[in-house]
Amino acid sequence: MRVTTSATRGRVFLPAGGKGRGSTRWRRKVTEVGASTPSPKARGSQSQSQSQSQRRGSLAVVASTSEVQEPSPRVAKLTDAMRALFAGWSKVVTSALSNVSAKRVLFAVAAKLKLWRVPLLPFLTTGKHLIGLVNAIAAMGAISRKTANTFEGLFNNYRNAVVGQSEGVDDAKVVHIMKQILRCVFKEFVDPYEFPSYHDRILEPYDYYQFGQEYVRCMTDFNNSYIGHVERFEEIQAKLKAGENVILLANHQSEADPGVWALMLEKRFPYLAENIVYVAGDRVVSDPLCKPFSMGRNLLCVHSKKYMDEDPETKPAKMKQNRTTLSKMGKMLSQGGTLLWIAPSGGRDRPNDDGKWLPAKFDEATVALMHTLGSKAKSKTNFYPFAMWSYAIMPPPPKVVVELGEERIINFSGVGVSLAEALDIESITKDVKDDKAATAKAITEKSWEEMNKEYVKLDEAISTSAGTVMEAQGYVLPDRSVSYVAPQGGSPASSSSSGEERPSTDAWYSW
Repeated sequence: MRVTTSATRGRVFLPAGGKGRGSTRWRRKVTEVGASTPSPKARGSQSQSQSQSQRRGSLAVVASTSEVQEPSPRVAKLTDAMRALFAGWSKVVTSALSNVSAKRVLFAVAAKLKLWRVPLLPFLTTGKHLIGLVNAIAAMGAISRKTANTFEGLFNNYRNAVVGQSEGVDDAKVVHIMKQILRCVFKEFVDPYEFPSYHDRILEPYDYYQFGQEYVRCMTDFNNSYIGHVERFEEIQAKLKAGENVILLANHQSEADPGVWALMLEKRFPYLAENIVYVAGDRVVSDPLCKPFSMGRNLLCVHSKKYMDEDPETKPAKMKQNRTTLSKMGKMLSQGGTLLWIAPSGGRDRPNDDGKWLPAKFDEATVALMHTLGSKAKSKTNFYPFAMWSYAIMPPPPKVVVELGEERIINFSGVGVSLAEALDIESITKDVKDDKAATAKAITEKSWEEMNKEYVKLDEAISTSAGTVMEAQGYVLPDRSVSYVAPQGGSPASSSSSGEERPSTDAWYSW
């Protein structure tokens, strides 16, 4: 039985013909609004009551006039205390609810229940369904409208770039990857992860490393990608095994750079692919679409000078975290066996006025700082200029954009990584070693010069689809069939690393 609205109150819906609840035929029994049809038992009670009333005649029935006993002082005191406590809690709850938006309450509930663990419904098998869900989540306030629009653009750009380009990459694969991204982004809105000064990559219960690798792998044309000077990668791996440090002074081209590094080395040098620490700036640990990928990397988190003065109120806290990060970096270098990547330019490379992508100049202060930290470390520290060619797969905006949530442009392209020879610091600074400024300038210029030479070679190989033509010069295809055994011993850069095979996703995260 159900009662619908005040306009239909008293309309009782019963199954027709005495059939069960599953019957589709219904008849309606209507009674007067506000009236009721008494049951036989009720009618009997009414008759009995009326007869008793008649027998009473004029006799009136009144309430008892006995006095109510006052509670004891102890009970009264306890009652007052409980009343005061209840009033206090009511005030706190009322005040809290009045100051918390429905969105925050929703996020708190979602975080408590860990709703991002719930698999997406199986009907979400197409991009149209997925984008519809994203827009619905944005309408509820669970994610921002800008993030929803950025996600939709990312989905369309990614699909158009990768479907049909690599074996096994189809619409279903793209939807699977985008579901993973959506889950991770939703989690960051509901229960955001705060990056400490040093972040160990997260491999469980969800493997953020493999999540990032799967995403970048689909964009990479391995038939036109190159590793420059394999013997130098063998060299730095041997130095790490011996307990020495290696600092890569690198250019930086796209958000996919850590994934490119790992993909190029995962077959020949899996230890180097995973056991590297990136010096990361503000954006990679704060942009909603970027954070999940950063969570799968080992990071030393710093705040870039480019964005330090955006919010004067947060500047002291940012400077404090930078000091903490430098302290952690110094300890890691003293311990030894640390492979560190830093982009002294302070950001991604941008195209020049002619539209050509060239490595940005290195910042002297950054190079000088790394040289100082390396010199003070208890373990020997080696400096290698390192070139990365990756702008084509995820080119950044032509100009620096301060606001988070940039459009993601995706292309299927070859990529490349290459090491220059280790810097001979003594030789570079022999004429200026008593002048700190001149020393910094000399090391910076030499680092950029050697890195740029390698970049030009990578650009030539990829632009001309050189294949095996440049092997004699040291630029080879990342042989996918090569199996390289990681060296035993040494000091890994991350305690999270494991030589065991790991599934790309855990069962309860597999959407």
